[in-house]
Amino acid sequence: MASISALSARFSKDERPIGIVIDPETVLRQALAATRMYAGYGVLECGNTGAEITADTDLSDSEWAVIRPLFLLYVERECAIHQEASRAMGLETFGRMSSEISGDIALAEQNLPGQAFCYTVITV
Repeated sequence: MASISALSARFSKDERPIGIVIDPETVLRQALAATRMYAGYGVLECGNTGAEITADTDLSDSEWAVIRPLFLLYVERECAIHQEASRAMGLETFGRMSSEISGDIALAEQNLPGQAFCYTVITV
């Protein structure tokens, strides 16, 4: 298990040290948002609900495996929004537009309930 803050810091420092235009605090906010979305459909192993999720909340590897794709889309959209805003200063943007990413986010959020739902199987 690892805390949300540790997972987002590892992403910022080790996984994507280049090409990410948002600060680590914004990355953490995206990880929290993705985790809260997941918690709306599935129970975290630590027992926290959406309102109780903080940077110190621990996630299991299996929970992070489901949350991570949505987190990556949230980070990509946030980066795109920052890059699109920089056009006013004459900077050239790269990657997908935030509107393109938003479509993928909608699809990922739509599929999340089926991925997060879990219950104990009882046989008679």
